[in-house]
Amino acid sequence: MRDQEASDTGPRQSEARPHIRLLAESELTTILPLIQILNPDVPPATLALRLEAMRKEGYRCAGAFAGERCIAIAGLWFGTRFWCGRYVDIDNVIVEESWRRQGIGQALIAWIEDYARRQGCEKAVLDAYVTNEGAHRFYMGYGYRIVGFHFDRNLKGPDDQDRPDIPR
Repeated sequence: MRDQEASDTGPRQSEARPHIRLLAESELTTILPLIQILNPDVPPATLALRLEAMRKEGYRCAGAFAGERCIAIAGLWFGTRFWCGRYVDIDNVIVEESWRRQGIGQALIAWIEDYARRQGCEKAVLDAYVTNEGAHRFYMGYGYRIVGFHFDRNLKGPDDQDRPDIPR
């Protein structure tokens, strides 16, 4: 998971507190500018295609809104696993830069946890890049623990050449 919750120079706490809700399917494309921040090397058209595929696979998204403007998002995936039962996987948390360091990220995570409890979830899980120490501090400060490693492998391209068990 990629996360952005850093310093800001934007709106202050004195402004109306953002409200948090699930985005309707018809609103999902509005998250793409925020997603682009987390994925600067992925073309916008590719992100749009992936979002459409994700929507069909059950992707949901919570957003924090200042008025009508979405200023923070977090993706939600629901499932069941042997090790934890029903869970919510929190994905791609980002707070617009001008709203960071104002508790929006914490409020968004708290809202998601409450929503997940109402959906029967026993656990919340998430990923953060090994190099994203700010995200580690944020999540650990909110009670999350590092309990394992998330591995990945490219199935299309050069990584396949590294496998000694594949006949050449």
